[in-house]
Amino acid sequence: MKEILYDDLIKGMQLPDMTYALTDDVIDKYLEAIDDLNPLYLDEEYAKKTPFNGRIVPPISMAIYSTVSSVIKPLKQKTPPGLIHASQKFEFTGLVRPGDELLIKTIVEDKYEKKGRKYVVFKSEVFNKDGQKIGTSWLSPIWPK
Repeated sequence: MKEILYDDLIKGMQLPDMTYALTDDVIDKYLEAIDDLNPLYLDEEYAKKTPFNGRIVPPISMAIYSTVSSVIKPLKQKTPPGLIHASQKFEFTGLVRPGDELLIKTIVEDKYEKKGRKYVVFKSEVFNKDGQKIGTSWLSPIWPK
């Protein structure tokens, strides 16, 4: 698989859309990995009695599908070795429920050099099956070549 280089990424470039299904299996493995036993995420009967009216998915689970490898994957290319995750910011604007299929739209929002390092800023907007935006992620890796 060919590496995607810094010069291949153009400011404003739209990456191919992705879909991501938040199945019970994916959610359970994520909750186990982060050791979160919140009944709001696990117990439908408990969650129905809350203002959320049923189970929800932890908002930070957006980190699962907004990694550099995830946003690059649809290009059928790989990141070069030495990539450094510099920063990531999230904005949560809606609820995600178990079983939702999410649509992720990603653009190269910015590119810049600072102190001899090459940065790329990916902005990913995440939508639920009803087309409602449920979150945005800004991911900034340092690109090695």
